[in-house]
Amino acid sequence: MGTNTKTAGKTATVNGNGVTNANSKGAARTISLKQQLAKAEKDLNNMMNRKQDKTVLHAQEQIVKKLEQAIAEKDSKEEAPALTLKDEPITFQLSNTGEKVSKKIAFVENNRTVNTKKVDKFIAIIDNGKYEEAYPIIVVEAKELTKAGYTVTDVNGRALTEEEAEGYFVILDGQHKSTAFAKLNSVRGNMVIPNVFIKDITNVGEYLVNINTVGNWSKEDRVSVAALTSDEELFKSMANLIKEGFNPTTAGLIYTRKSISEKVLAKVLKGEEYKLPKDTIVDIKRGDNFITLCKAANISMPYLTKRYFIKGFNSYAKVHGEEQAFKALDNLKSLDLNEEKLKQIKEDDDFQVMLNSTLNS
Repeated sequence: MGTNTKTAGKTATVNGNGVTNANSKGAARTISLKQQLAKAEKDLNNMMNRKQDKTVLHAQEQIVKKLEQAIAEKDSKEEAPALTLKDEPITFQLSNTGEKVSKKIAFVENNRTVNTKKVDKFIAIIDNGKYEEAYPIIVVEAKELTKAGYTVTDVNGRALTEEEAEGYFVILDGQHKSTAFAKLNSVRGNMVIPNVFIKDITNVGEYLVNINTVGNWSKEDRVSVAALTSDEELFKSMANLIKEGFNPTTAGLIYTRKSISEKVLAKVLKGEEYKLPKDTIVDIKRGDNFITLCKAANISMPYLTKRYFIKGFNSYAKVHGEEQAFKALDNLKSLDLNEEKLKQIKEDDDFQVMLNSTLNS
């Protein structure tokens, strides 16, 4: 059975794979749960800005929460395939000269995350001889980026020294295609990545924004690249949480007590001046302490990324003060939390009650 929700006058059925919306002709189109959640969150923000009736707001909040739960349940049932990459050379064929160069693959920290499902699709295309060699692959000498102060990693996430970087190309555009070639190379050997362009780039973040259709990026992508275009610790810290599996809205709430809007991220990506929401307090240490104490209490990431944990904590701290809030958070470990208990936290208020119980027991 699906969960029925209503958005913009239409009924959307939440199921294990996505949301199916009926159009006027009776046909159906499938929208991913994450896309539907982004739409529902945007609608909620618009309703709040228009100061809609509390009953309407509550109904929309329930839609958001049901979609978050559906995503969490889906993620818990699906284990993402692990990358079976080896830190070994692969052959790159340069577009302008046809020269073949043997290098290892590297990535610059905070570029957009590689999606293993997209990689697997390209593996099938390549292995069946259907790869379109006109696809460009944009690389830069890894040593140039390490000299410029960027953190460059091998395919396993290990940071490279400037000396080690000599034998690597950093993939800036074409990460999924290159990773697919590398995975096949680990099995078959003798793979050649065609149509490779070597660029001389000094500002990676700006370059990524310029060459990509940013409008098609997910909010996770925007935050990750914002960590490259900005020197602000906030975006780097949010990007690190996203790598752990946190959603960007929760990451913003953890570090600023506010949601970071798409509008702000757009300005950050363009290198423009931006303003965070009114009364925003950026406090990285507080956010990290919150995460550490929650994990110590056995609250795993799939639960911790749900907004009502941090929102409940923030509300509790606003009423009772930071010291008491963190004391209660530290005492959570005495409750011997498990899956059954965590599933009972379905509202911000539920977590506040749980925090309060640690001081009254």
